[in-house]
Amino acid sequence: MIDPVIVQIPPEADNLQLPDPNLPDPNLLSFYKEKDARCFWIDEEISSQSLEICRLIIQWNREDEILRLPPEQRKPIKFFFFSPGGDLDVNYTIIDTIRMSETPIYGINMGSCCSAAAYIYLACHKRFMLPHAYFLFHQGSGAFNGSYLDILSQIQYYQEQVEELSSIMKESTKYTDEELADNITGEWYVRASEALEKGVCHEVVNDIKTLL
Repeated sequence: MIDPVIVQIPPEADNLQLPDPNLPDPNLLSFYKEKDARCFWIDEEISSQSLEICRLIIQWNREDEILRLPPEQRKPIKFFFFSPGGDLDVNYTIIDTIRMSETPIYGINMGSCCSAAAYIYLACHKRFMLPHAYFLFHQGSGAFNGSYLDILSQIQYYQEQVEELSSIMKESTKYTDEELADNITGEWYVRASEALEKGVCHEVVNDIKTLL
């Protein structure tokens, strides 16, 4: 026979307020408020979870299309970047979705916008950054395994990815082919003055109203 378990209930439990199941999680309220404002923070590593960005872009374009708003009358979508980078495949999905968006998309670098996140930023239609923010561009890194032919195929695919990143840089900035070739092979940090001069960003933000 199993002895009964006696549970002591503290006296303060009588006044315990349980959450109302009919109300939304208060921790999510700020997120939903940001969604209503068409603002989204890209402040983590780019991963499959980041595909939520694409869903939101499509949703907001659909809303504007239903209202038959021309692009110049649509409320811009704002992406605030503070990301170390991440998955290249997800990176390209987000870039393609941004490029197809008829609703304007603004990118704001809030501090550090690195690797895959930096290329997503370059796809934004209008680009801003804070005075002390920076970008990190590089070729990335990869690991290969399998048979000899498998590895050759993986290396070829990776090389194509690297070439595509250089192409995005060339299309979106004022860097020359020589400047790209000299810098992209290593860790390439770009700060506000150079970013503005070379067209990485369109404006360095000195007014809080730009972020609203």
